This record gives sequence, C-alpha cells and structure tokens, in this order.
Amino acid sequence: MSSQGEQSRGTGRRRRPVWLRVVSGGIVSLLVVVAAIFATRSDGQPVHDVALTDGGLWVSGGRTGYWGRVNTGAHQFDLVLSGAGDAGTGEDVLRADVLQDGRNAVGVTADRRLIAFDTRTGDRIKGEVQVPEPTSVTGVDIHEPDRVALGGDTLAVVDHDTGRIWGKRLDPAGGTPIADLLDTGELDTVGKQAAVTVDLDGDIMAVSADSGRVVEIPAEGDGFGQPIRTDLDFSGRAADITAVGDEWVVLDLETGEVMSEHLQDPQPIAGSGQDNAGEDLAMVALQQPGPASDVVGYQTLERAGYARITEDSDHDGADVGVVSGLDEGDERPQAQFNKISRPVINGDCLYAAWGMGGTILWGRACGQTQAQTSQLPVAGNLTRRNGVAVRHDRGQLVLNDLDTGRVYDLTLPGDLRIDTWPGGAPRGDPERYDPSGWGDDPSPSSTTSTRRPGSSPSTSRTSSPTTSTKTG
Repeated sequence: MSSQGEQSRGTGRRRRPVWLRVVSGGIVSLLVVVAAIFATRSDGQPVHDVALTDGGLWVSGGRTGYWGRVNTGAHQFDLVLSGAGDAGTGEDVLRADVLQDGRNAVGVTADRRLIAFDTRTGDRIKGEVQVPEPTSVTGVDIHEPDRVALGGDTLAVVDHDTGRIWGKRLDPAGGTPIADLLDTGELDTVGKQAAVTVDLDGDIMAVSADSGRVVEIPAEGDGFGQPIRTDLDFSGRAADITAVGDEWVVLDLETGEVMSEHLQDPQPIAGSGQDNAGEDLAMVALQQPGPASDVVGYQTLERAGYARITEDSDHDGADVGVVSGLDEGDERPQAQFNKISRPVINGDCLYAAWGMGGTILWGRACGQTQAQTSQLPVAGNLTRRNGVAVRHDRGQLVLNDLDTGRVYDLTLPGDLRIDTWPGGAPRGDPERYDPSGWGDDPSPSSTTSTRRPGSSPSTSRTSSPTTSTKTG
C-alpha cells in the first residue's frame, strides 16, 4: 500500500484545543449554587424532565411515511412527523431514513431529499437538499455504502458517481438551515464510486473505489481545513468507509479486505462471502463511526465481530462478537431475504442486527465474549428490500426496521416493540403530530403498547390522524 498527499500527517493534520481549567474553591461554590438554581424550573420540576423532549432518538417509519422521536426514558414516541415519503408496500418502494447527531437531525426522504428539523419541537427548518441519485452496482448484492453522513456537528454529502464532496458545519444547539449545502459547501472531489463518513469530531472522510483514494477534510471551527489525500493501492466497483476515533478505515468490497492508516497490508474479513473477486462483491458493513480503538467492528451475514486495524493489536477476532445463526445452506436469494446493517459500539458492547425476511435478528456481545441472536418476528411479505438500523445517539439505542417502521427498545424486558405510528395515509409535507393523546392501540393484544392508558383520541393539529397503530 502506497500513500501520498497534499498535506503531511504531521502537526497540521488536525487542530484540537487543549483546555486548561483552574477553578478556585470560591468559584466552585458559586457554580454549585448556580447549578442548584437551574436544576429546578419555576414550577418545581427538575430539568431532566425537560430533557425528555430535548432530542430523544429519531427513527424512520418505513412504509408508514413518517419519522418519529422516541422518548427513551418513557419507552414511547413523543413526536411524529409526516413527509418522509410515499407510504405503501412492494419491492420497488424506497424507504425513508433519518440521521441524528445530538440536537441536529436530518430526515432522508424516500426520494433522497434532506430535510432538517428541530429535534425538540419537530418543526421543519426551512429549505431542503436534493442528494444526487447514485448509479449503484447492479447484478450483485451488497450493503450500500453511505452517501450522506452526520456527526460531530458536520453534515456531509458525496456524489457517488462523480466523487464531489460537500460539507456544512452545524450549530450544536440545532436549528441550522441546510438548503445552501450544494451551492456553497463544495469542498473537494475524491473520485467515482464514492462513499462518505464523518468522525465524532466532525471531520469528513470519503473514499473512491474507482481511484482508490481517501480524502480527509478536518473540521475547523465553523468551517473546514485543507483536504488531506491518501492514495491506496486498490481499485474496484465499491468501497465502504467508517471512522474509528479520528482515523479512517476503508473496506474494499471487491476483495473483502480492510485497510487503515496503521496497517501495512490489507486484512481480510472472515465470512465476507467474497470467494469470486471481480464477479461478486463482499457482503460486509463496517461499524458506525465510534471512538478510538485498535479494532473496527464489522458485520457479515454470519456474524458481527472485530478486525484489527493496527499492527500491534493483539486482537485476533476469534470467538468474539455476535453470531447471527443464518442458514448459509438456504438456497433462496440473499438479496430478497437477508440484509445486514452497520453494527454499533456502545461502551465495551457490540450491537448488531439482521433483517431476515419476516424476522429480525439482533444480539449484543460485551467484552471478550461471543453471543447468539434473539428473534423478533415481523408479519408480512418475506421479500425484504430494506434492512434494519441500530439507532444510536448519546449512549441511547433502539432498533428500527426500515421496511415496516417497527421500533424496538432494547432495554425493555419482554416485549420490546414500542412504535405507535398514526393511522391513515401521511401528508406529503412535514407536519408535527403529538402522539401523547392518541387513543388505545387498535392492534392485536399480542403486542403491548407502552403509551399512557386512558387517554382520549386527540392531536396537536386539527387535521392530524386520530389513531395510532403498530404497523407490520
């Protein structure tokens, strides 16, 4: 592997401030008093009650055409937005997605428009961005790399076909308009067959499978620094990229091999399903961006585990992770029935989920352990176009089925399902609904609703739906 770049990887690579705090005993006392004052509102309720509507976890409603906010403390929805895309069923119906970074949330509609909204109120922020439509690889089954990424107060978009990269720094308090992203935010070009990610500090990292190049664009204040280019010795039809700490990790889907800044040679991922390089592509997804480590999380059809990304790592990846239990002898086409997703590192635990036709598999492996999956049945057509997503923000996690919109709170005992989407067809434009007053769930008693019982049907707007349903 060879590397070259316009900017060296020395002191100019990233600028991170070092804070020196010297606080006297008197100031500490003052801060304690101030904290006590602000810990209580005028009505006597603690501030942590306010925080229940200060972001939550955002999820996609799949075929319902909605987005929703999960109040993880109450294990239920506390806000629903329409405008995610066309509702409906069928293999050709694209599903919406949602990205979140603290108080910044961006909905991705079924027709690839980006819509930012206020995570606390659910109000739409004026303007939207049309993401360039990718020309995906045909005739092979892969987990599609990301073309939009959000993290560290940075929103990034890459044009898969041209490699053009756009980025915008966002206010950590939320509320930043994004409509001018493609007009004013172009930063560099990486090459064709491109994918993008953003690390926890907001640095943009993009890779081109065609050119074998990685471009890093460091976040600096309200803008970005000079791009750093690294040429890798590979070329193919598709590549994936993620961030581990402030380092990029690239997966060549042509060979099923991982490359990083601290590996001399590419490392193969076991079980990638890549036995015919140049014909098939590897069925592998790298982890969602996470903290610094000497390993990277990955997921295949067979398992979720770790691959080393430094030469001095003593982690061999054996017998650690989550085993899916998928039957590799099943003759049904993988593209129709089995979908992988990006695993999540939360503390010392690896969370992973698979969409297997009418079933969702999920598991958690903590420390140096190996775990099996649990099953979550999903009624309906066994042909699965979209997979599942482990939604993760500020240490909170839920599982979201991108096809049906089902949402599972992984912290609950027994029944994990908590979604209560509005009944009826959603409108085309984003509109805020308050599900707290909806009537009792009309779905079968086999699925338990966690909403407040005894409430009468009502909505926050006169034209909004009056019932909630558990779809799928």
